[in-house]
Amino acid sequence: MEFLPFIVIIVLFYFLLIRPQQKRAKQARELQLNLQPGDRVMLTAGVFGTVTEVEETTTNIKVEVADGVIIQVVRQAVAQKVTEAPAESDEAEVEAPAEETSADAENVIVDLDKKD
Repeated sequence: MEFLPFIVIIVLFYFLLIRPQQKRAKQARELQLNLQPGDRVMLTAGVFGTVTEVEETTTNIKVEVADGVIIQVVRQAVAQKVTEAPAESDEAEVEAPAEETSADAENVIVDLDKKD
């Protein structure tokens, strides 16, 4: 009877932690093995792209992340398939004023370092 709580805890750990993790790992392996050219994917780094080539002899795939920009990654870098293109932000890019030069930036740094 002393071992019954330990056995219950082990069984709970299995069904609540270990088994779901094994299912997720199996789904990720299946996803990575079934990649085809043209699939829209998100890499583990958060980069979106389209699979252009799947190398059968190695674990590498080629992903186009922008027009004409193709990177080679391992299959395990694919986190998920994506059905839609990522939403682009409507915010305009902030650009530095054209009249600011590197000399002005150096003056600012020097002024900040001065003690009054």
